[in-house]
Amino acid sequence: MTTKNSVFGKLTIAAALCSSAIMCASTASAAGFQLTEQSVAGMGRAHAGAGIIGDDVSAIHFNPAGMTLLHGLQTTVAGTYVSLDIDYKGLNGATENGRDKPASIPAAYLSYQVNDSLWLGLAITSPYGMRIRYNNDWAQRERGISGSVTTVDINPSIAWKVNEYVSIGGGVSALWTHSKIKSGITKGYQLGNVGVPLGGEFEYKGSDWMFTYNLGLMVSPTEDLRFGVSYRSSAHVTARGDYYIRGNALMNGEGDGKGRLQTPETVYISATWKPIQRLRLSGLARWANWKKFENMRFSMDNLNNLQPSSESAGLVQGLPDKLKPMVPYAMGVIQHKLGNVNIENNWKAAWLFSLGADLDITDQWTIRGGIALETDPIKHQQLRTALIPDTKRLWLTCGLSWKPTPKWQIDMAYGHIRGIGHRDLYASAESNVKVGKFEKMNAWMAGAAVTYRF
Repeated sequence: MTTKNSVFGKLTIAAALCSSAIMCASTASAAGFQLTEQSVAGMGRAHAGAGIIGDDVSAIHFNPAGMTLLHGLQTTVAGTYVSLDIDYKGLNGATENGRDKPASIPAAYLSYQVNDSLWLGLAITSPYGMRIRYNNDWAQRERGISGSVTTVDINPSIAWKVNEYVSIGGGVSALWTHSKIKSGITKGYQLGNVGVPLGGEFEYKGSDWMFTYNLGLMVSPTEDLRFGVSYRSSAHVTARGDYYIRGNALMNGEGDGKGRLQTPETVYISATWKPIQRLRLSGLARWANWKKFENMRFSMDNLNNLQPSSESAGLVQGLPDKLKPMVPYAMGVIQHKLGNVNIENNWKAAWLFSLGADLDITDQWTIRGGIALETDPIKHQQLRTALIPDTKRLWLTCGLSWKPTPKWQIDMAYGHIRGIGHRDLYASAESNVKVGKFEKMNAWMAGAAVTYRF
């Protein structure tokens, strides 16, 4: 077999591994909205040094310039299992928990060194996601009942080693999203001086494809010291799907609709240093521009799909005669309100700071650990919803790698994320009335990955 045919055969095998990961990722869901669990080895050190360590192929996602640390043809397949504990307690003593079924976050990577200066890569990841669910009739259902976001990001990239000190890289992504949102509708609506009963629930299901890009730079002043900076653009999601209004006192219906939101743009700043041969120390500062996540907007294409409910005639008959002429106008206002749901967020930029260490016990075994602090993106605490009840978070992680042969590497990691900041829930986005508190906002993560070097 010629060298050319040998390389083609290796690429075919590696591509098959990545294709299998696409099928896994297309049915996966994940806990949390912005996911960092794209690397199991990285999770073990709280993602310190993301993209510039060179011990797995996840650099394609975090910093494509870091591909220049990978020799020959390499592939990594990874999976992370996530479980949440979102424990809520109302001021009236009522309790609820937003935990849903545990979720898996798959990832797959392929890196190919074309020559001494050029690398090609492919990453298949899930960069955003969440899965949260409360009982349908819980007390604060108007702040959210359930939500899930599934994403698949297909990210081909290229890296160029300019010289022994500088590498650059970049890529484009085809990002698919599928989301489901369900929330209760406020029980009362004030129309002038008249209180109008509403209630019921809103639900939306939709999918969308969009494109983003990422760029990376890595600088290596010495063999044992590296710095990296990378950028990933935001995604403008305009997903088309199904829009439902159910159980409302005045109007109900279903039809085609749209959901709109914008994900944050992200900057990673990484550093890694080997003070001695078997010890590596790393750090990370990640900036996520959640200012772009101002709101989640949902709209029904044809408002005429919302029709008066069977109860509405009785409610109209019960109105004073002087108010009955206002009914057509009032029904139009309510129809527009029910057909255009806006969930306000108005978040701010957030930072993640992490420190991590890797210690080579032997040539085959490496252990690692990390700690990180993530700031709270919620700018106004009254805007915290039950669907994305974020706060300041503390990360504690550990992991290990085993290299049974020079070609194979197996990584395992465990992490715990604990919410340590504001956790109050308010009656509405416009209210200063506190109704309860999330006693716990915790997540547990366990991951495993296999890397093969052809």
